[in-house]
Amino acid sequence: MRDLCIDTSTGASVAVVDDTGTYSARETDTRAHAERLNMLVQEVLLDAGKPSRATDANLDQVIVGTGPATFTGLRAGLVTARVIAHACGIPVRGVSSLDILARYYLDETARDGEIVVVTDARRQEVYWAHYRAAGPDDVECMTGPEVATADAVANRFIDSSVTFAGPGCALYPDALPTPMPVVPVHADIASRIVRARIAAGITDFPTEPLYLRRPDIHPGKAR
Repeated sequence: MRDLCIDTSTGASVAVVDDTGTYSARETDTRAHAERLNMLVQEVLLDAGKPSRATDANLDQVIVGTGPATFTGLRAGLVTARVIAHACGIPVRGVSSLDILARYYLDETARDGEIVVVTDARRQEVYWAHYRAAGPDDVECMTGPEVATADAVANRFIDSSVTFAGPGCALYPDALPTPMPVVPVHADIASRIVRARIAAGITDFPTEPLYLRRPDIHPGKAR
């Protein structure tokens, strides 16, 4: 099985995962990640010892992060993933970017603990979801994903022993203190999640973006 994984919820993260290993590349500049995305795909394919053209790389599936994130960021990743999957004649499977972050943090903590992942939603708000581990490679989302203020998320879990983690904690450390480092989304982790779900008999992997609210820019009213 050879997976191409793409996530553009926080910059751009691209990875190829197959039996020989994991090959990844990243663009952290959110103003340039859309332009760099195709080059990142070519880069990881070459690192994996495959032709730089996805159609010649013998891919089995494309996995894409579905957010939540801003409209522009998500659209770049989703469109690229769908185009590559269509050109290769292979499935494209979606997984929440918060799921990917949750699995990373659960790998770093006790596997039986609970974690609340928070990322920047702008407008003084955060995207968040509450997780626990589902085996060594998947996660169970217990609540969310939702969008709220950092204070509202903190108050929701005020009597709980959950660990907060994610980029949102760095923005609102007073409300969401955390012992965990802030890390970007690692797209290759999506491969573990999707493979685990396929093994469990799950067949539905929607690729609709999780915006959770309307875009910042709206069309003007008709006159």
